[in-house]
Amino acid sequence: MIQITTSFEGANPHDAADVERTGESAFVIRPYSEDGDDNYKFSLLVGMSNDATRSAPVEFTVDWGDPVHMSCRDYVLLGRGDRWRYFPAEIEGGLARAEVIVPPGRHELALHPTYGLDRLRTWARGAEQGETLRVRELGRTRQGRPILALELGGAPQEARHRLAVMARAHPYETGGSFAAEGALRQLVKMVGASTPPDWYASVVLIANPDGVADGLCKRTAQGGADPSHVGPDCGDPTVVVLHQWLDELRPTLMLDFHSWMYRYEDGMTYTDDALSGRFRQQLETSRDLDRAWKLSDHTAPGEMPAPWHHCRDRFGTRSLVLSFGWYGRTVPHMRRIGVAVVSALAESLI
Repeated sequence: MIQITTSFEGANPHDAADVERTGESAFVIRPYSEDGDDNYKFSLLVGMSNDATRSAPVEFTVDWGDPVHMSCRDYVLLGRGDRWRYFPAEIEGGLARAEVIVPPGRHELALHPTYGLDRLRTWARGAEQGETLRVRELGRTRQGRPILALELGGAPQEARHRLAVMARAHPYETGGSFAAEGALRQLVKMVGASTPPDWYASVVLIANPDGVADGLCKRTAQGGADPSHVGPDCGDPTVVVLHQWLDELRPTLMLDFHSWMYRYEDGMTYTDDALSGRFRQQLETSRDLDRAWKLSDHTAPGEMPAPWHHCRDRFGTRSLVLSFGWYGRTVPHMRRIGVAVVSALAESLI
């Protein structure tokens, strides 16, 4: 017998009434969006269990409640941890219908591989027990969750490169956290091999913990802020903490990791044209970056209160805001992209 649950951290939908059993092995799922913005309405995560001894075919109808961008929702994923399997979905209006083969045991059904606060807590425990990484609480969200940075290097004021890495401002964009993990692993290798360290790095794997915990799409809460597009004047505690972090670090470089629904393009917003050009040249040799770039030039001063604008205008920070699509990629692939990004950035500065 197949059972579905939504009563866990990160689930979307949360309300059990939004999962309707329409047959012994058939369900309708109605995801929700905190603000209805169709450009970000891609959050889906339910848990399920199959208590039989054999795999069972299950029909899922995902009612997105919005026909816009349905070409990006023509599949679902089944899996857990780092292992996921794609199942195609037929689209009819705002509905996506998929037959999913569910093996015995516990699984998750999602639109993207999941990255929850449990992974961040694992990193924090590892940093507390190790010698290379340090974990620092930057502040608390409106709901009281800690915003954590994993840091490495010597004294930041003595480092030639002070790097801020931010991921997961938008909760549904799990690829940002996985890419930032890969970036962090590469930074550990780089900083450990440098004596004295040329780098000081502060890495925030989940910049919006409340949004992640609540299974949101874009904001910190229903009616909350979008951390990528507002400044601290909005008063949202998460946004205030993130800007205080940047003001304290005064980064010379910033990487802001996102993921998006484009299938054949990756995105790059940049605040320094020369760095962006050298960076793209370095990445041309990477097998893991095999898509065209959708570029956005933000070299000129502007009024947009994004974190990278804030740093550019106050500290002259050179920023790269990177968006990578999940389609056709795996969790290990997304981590390798993060490794490639940091390696290319380091080579671009030589």
